[in-house]
Order: sequence, then C-alpha cells, then structure tokens
Amino acid sequence: MAANNDSPRPRRLFLTDKKTKTRYLIDTGSDISVYPHQRGRRNQKEKYELYAANGSAIATYGSTNLQPDFGLRRDFPWRFIIADVTTPIIGSDFLAYYHLLPDVRRGCLVDGQTGLRAKGRTQEQHTSSIKAINEESPYHHILKEFPDITRQSGTAKCSHNTVHYINTTPGPPEACRPRRLAPDKLKAAK
Repeated sequence: MAANNDSPRPRRLFLTDKKTKTRYLIDTGSDISVYPHQRGRRNQKEKYELYAANGSAIATYGSTNLQPDFGLRRDFPWRFIIADVTTPIIGSDFLAYYHLLPDVRRGCLVDGQTGLRAKGRTQEQHTSSIKAINEESPYHHILKEFPDITRQSGTAKCSHNTVHYINTTPGPPEACRPRRLAPDKLKAAK
C-alpha cells in the first residue's frame, strides 16, 4: 500500500439557510456564533472584541436575533454576535445548545435529538476560528509551557521510577462474620 505524502487539507462544512439562502460555516473550533457586519448599517463598534485563532482582534457591533432554517424540522432561534467576519459562523455554542453534530466526512449536520440530517457542502478553505479570549495573554504563554495542566488524559503519567507493591499472603483473604456490639459500646455509638 502506498503512503500519501500530501498533508491533510482543511475541509469545512457549509450549510445554507432554506429561507434566506445565507450560507453558514459550521465551525466546532469557534467558541461563539457570529454574523457579518454589513458596512451600510449604523451599528456602533463595541468595546467587546473577539479573537481569531491567529490572535488578531475582531471588532464587534452588537448582536442580532436570527433563526436559521436548515431543514431539520425544528426552530433554532439564536442571538448572533455581529462582527467583522466575511462568512456567518455557527459556533460550538449553537451546536452544543441544540445538540447538532457536524459530519464533515458525509457533508451533513446531524440533529442529535431527532436523528435527521441536513445536507451541506464541504469545501477546502483556510479560515481562523473565533475565540472569545485572546490567546496571546501572559497566562496563555504559561499554560503553553505546561500543557499537561489543561489536557485531560485517561492515565496519569508517572514522573518517577518508584513502583509500589502490596504483598499479600497466599491463599484466600481473611474474613470473619459480623457480630453484635457489646451493650455498653452500642450505647456509646448511638
């Protein structure tokens, strides 16, 4: 079997709203769901900023309530943050709240409650995920030095060579039948 030397290309899942024909990027790496700021609108820039995965700041302009329809036979009302992005993004907040599972391999979004699937399109595209906090803070640098602090693993790594043994006698374990307490000890225990 021949090995493929090509590095994997990032495939992104896109779904189109049935009513508005708006194309949404389904991104589990984004913390929150965002909608593009339209230049003609008079939304004021807010102090609250979002951050791309590369650390660059993304300006925000408030929020808007939308209800995307992906053909899954239920309503998905959500408050999207209006931000300087080019594509509307459905983030992990939306996906977790509505129990929606992206299937990039099959190019669909699976509704975990009903089992229905919304057909989408996958496309090779390099985009940065949206983060609610800046990963360039001094605290993140400390956490990068000690990655084991934030990563969960099934087994703890042992940092020494000491091995502990519990020697037991051969044969069955010792046991005795339970018995009643003496009356004076029973009274003290109560």
